Amino acid sequence: MKLAKQSGDGFQYRLSREEANALRLVVRQFPVTPFLPVAVSKTDPGAVERQKLLNESLAAHRNELKQKAKNLVSEDKFKALGGRELFYVNREERETMLQVLNHIRVESWRILGEPENLDVNLFELPQDKIRHHQFMELAGYFECCFLNLEKVPGK
Repeated sequence: MKLAKQSGDGFQYRLSREEANALRLVVRQFPVTPFLPVAVSKTDPGAVERQKLLNESLAAHRNELKQKAKNLVSEDKFKALGGRELFYVNREERETMLQVLNHIRVESWRILGEPENLDVNLFELPQDKIRHHQFMELAGYFECCFLNLEKVPGK
């Protein structure tokens, strides 16, 4: 994945077909884990109402982010160009993409048991955890691409 063009309002990336398919696949995994309500102190009399409002807000934000993630990898965001694909995002969409990828990476890492060493032998992982390791790696790869390719080479 390479930054092909950066303008004032957005970014255009050139991806191989495999990268484009992998980006679509990993972003469509969001959210990786189900929503878990947040618990607030039970000693505070107003905590129950604040907890309810907080959880409603967090759930609404997560649902909004899920819809945005779906839109980020819709077919109209990609344009075939020979054996490659062009992917365009504006600045706000790029930030949303980074948020979604970070959620996927961190949630997958948590499912894997929050390992300190990320260089694991896939053959040593339980079968149901292998895909989470792959999602974590793919999300990290795409995060690096979106973060490190902010300027067109040579400009």
